[in-house]
Amino acid sequence: MRNDYIVRKTYYSFVLVSILSSLTATVGILIDNILVGCYLGLEALGAMGIVGPVSLVFSAIGNICAGGGGARAAQALGRGDREQFCRIFTTNTLFVLAVGGILTVLGMLFAPGIAVLLGAKEGLLEPTTDYLYGFFLGAVPTILLSAMMTFVRMDGSPKLPLICIGVMSAANIALDLMMVYIFHLGMFGMALATTISYYLAVATALTHFLKKDSTLRLVRPKDFFGDLSKTIITGLPTAISRISDTVKVMLLNHMLVTYVSVAAVTALNIRTTTSNFLGAVVLGIGQAATPTIGMFFGEEDRTAMKDTLKTTLKLGLTINSLLAVALLVLPAFFARLLGVTDQTLMNMSVLAIRLFGIGMPIQLINSVLLNYYQCTRKSGMATMICILQSLVYTLLFAWILIGPMGATGVWVALLLGEILTLLTVVIRLFVKNRKPALSLDALMMLDEDFGGNPKDRLELSIGNSLEEVMRISTGIYKFGTNRDLSKETLNTLSLFIEELASNVVQHAFKPGEKRWLDLTILD
Repeated sequence: MRNDYIVRKTYYSFVLVSILSSLTATVGILIDNILVGCYLGLEALGAMGIVGPVSLVFSAIGNICAGGGGARAAQALGRGDREQFCRIFTTNTLFVLAVGGILTVLGMLFAPGIAVLLGAKEGLLEPTTDYLYGFFLGAVPTILLSAMMTFVRMDGSPKLPLICIGVMSAANIALDLMMVYIFHLGMFGMALATTISYYLAVATALTHFLKKDSTLRLVRPKDFFGDLSKTIITGLPTAISRISDTVKVMLLNHMLVTYVSVAAVTALNIRTTTSNFLGAVVLGIGQAATPTIGMFFGEEDRTAMKDTLKTTLKLGLTINSLLAVALLVLPAFFARLLGVTDQTLMNMSVLAIRLFGIGMPIQLINSVLLNYYQCTRKSGMATMICILQSLVYTLLFAWILIGPMGATGVWVALLLGEILTLLTVVIRLFVKNRKPALSLDALMMLDEDFGGNPKDRLELSIGNSLEEVMRISTGIYKFGTNRDLSKETLNTLSLFIEELASNVVQHAFKPGEKRWLDLTILD
């Protein structure tokens, strides 16, 4: 029997970096939200809420590369294809430079019109436009950083993304204060500080290529558009999720400013900012499973995929339940962190944050399933989750409830979007499997022949001691006897594998170290 030690260790090595990586495209605007609320006033904070969808567009493009490219790169590594790994990286990089450059040009030319399109009116129009000018200058590094961190992490630099985030955050805070107090550049200065900090983070990520053991490099693309289309298709569900979030926030802003008040737009921004920050835990835990499941999917290792999914859900539900309790108990803390002092705005923000907290565990399950289906080529299921979660259910109930309930109806609609999406997935699986989706096997939706017949597979986990290595003989003899293998064949197979396992235990593990070696034999 095989345990899940190696799977858990591999998955945990990605979690913290994935959480921070999921913040990559939004952490800059998150820092700006905090400082704007404290130093430039609530009107400027409302403008930040209007600008929020632009960061989600950047995040959507980054997720095509980090999610789609990362999943395909993990599958390539699972097959041992380093050349394909580098080709995917090259395609992603060229794609980001082209799209980021186009966004920068369009943003600088049409910032006022974009501000109106996003819902800026009256006093919000000028600060929103000013921020957009500076923010669009950072399109290339913002998108590129998200993609680069995924690849350098896979190529043996797991701590470098943490350093990049640290450099970016420290630089952003320092530059924001300089722009406001020394250069008096207001909202434009805040955005410009964010742009510069992303360039510094990208420069930090490039130090990976100075490592002697780095295998990641730019290569000549053999089929650029073919590779790009596969990456986009694989990463499309995550991108659709971000795009759907962008459309959702834009339409909710329009609803709130039209039917409630500008203060309600600010309350939605506070809720969105809290979601972008704590929701990064949700997204990061789900995305950490992508490279792990992607590699095991490439190897057709059903057992390891199931263990990864189990570990992801267990860790995610534990952490998100604790965060949910914190939001229910201390919602005003997050509102005050963003500079809220007005009591009416505080009341709206507190309710919005509490309802977001209630939905966090459900959002975690939806996020994990989305990432799982994405990297196992179940794009239809992943896309369904994205569209229902962000657009269909949320906007439908917001439109129904905003009249009788005001801003509260919007907060309730956001919660219903999560609940009804998960319920729809369960119903979809029930219809497909003709039985309730009460097990991980049902959720995984793998073909029966995926990874071969379990009866033709021997799986063992061996501890780092020679005594445990001897258990191999027992397992091999039992496995071989059921298949009428000759005693000579069994002896040869047993000795061969024992020798391999002994070498690993003696030379790869340190004495007394708690480690395991997984062994799989296929008939």
